[in-house]
Amino acid sequence: MVGMESGQSGVCTKKCGGGKQYRHRECNSPVPKHGGSDCTGFGFPIEHQNCNLNPCPVDGGYSEWGEWGTCSKTCGTGQQTRNRSCNNPEPNYGGRNCTNLG
Repeated sequence: MVGMESGQSGVCTKKCGGGKQYRHRECNSPVPKHGGSDCTGFGFPIEHQNCNLNPCPVDGGYSEWGEWGTCSKTCGTGQQTRNRSCNNPEPNYGGRNCTNLG
């Protein structure tokens, strides 16, 4: 009887976010000879499965700057500050926060 030998599964097409992993089968177990049937009745020679379904990391990004605060002095040299948040987007799934952005 002719059979199909399964090859090893290949590498996933993506590292995260859902990819495909393919496996090819050969009609060689044994190879058809002397008018024997080929492997057409055994299904498709290529199989695939989903892999690395985990979400990809999302690195954080800064929001727009907020309004300037009140000056620390009414005369002379003072300081004013304004803020922004790390929520554009918020880091998620192991992504980096904004500390590396400065």
